[in-house]
Amino acid sequence: MPDTSDFNVTTPRGAAPRRGNLVAALLLGLLLVGGFIALWVAYHSAPPQQPQADVAANASNETAQVIRDLQTAIKGLQTTDKKVAGQLQSVQQTLASNQAETKRLADQVTAFSGKLDALQQSFASAQRQSSPASSESPPPPAKRRR
Repeated sequence: MPDTSDFNVTTPRGAAPRRGNLVAALLLGLLLVGGFIALWVAYHSAPPQQPQADVAANASNETAQVIRDLQTAIKGLQTTDKKVAGQLQSVQQTLASNQAETKRLADQVTAFSGKLDALQQSFASAQRQSSPASSESPPPPAKRRR
């Protein structure tokens, strides 16, 4: 019978834990690498955060710029308003002048119509007066003496 005392029974049992440790180490390594990759992606995909002072300064600068733009726009509107007011006043003056001219011309037309009516009546009465004389027989010719 062979001597079993020299036979190392623990060798197969010792190899199994080593393989398990190796698998566990690999799994742990994969988990760590995956975690680092996830952190890397999350860190680099997030926008960089600015300090609060920078954010406040940027907001203040943007607000100041918007205020300047609004002031410029208001000045432009005021200038345009003055131009429009001047043009409106000019149009009103022209309209008043045209209305006065139209009234003067209408008065002249009325005066001319009155004069024309008077002339027509005068002409009609002159025709009536000459009509009865023409309806009478003409006077006999005067006799001539020899």
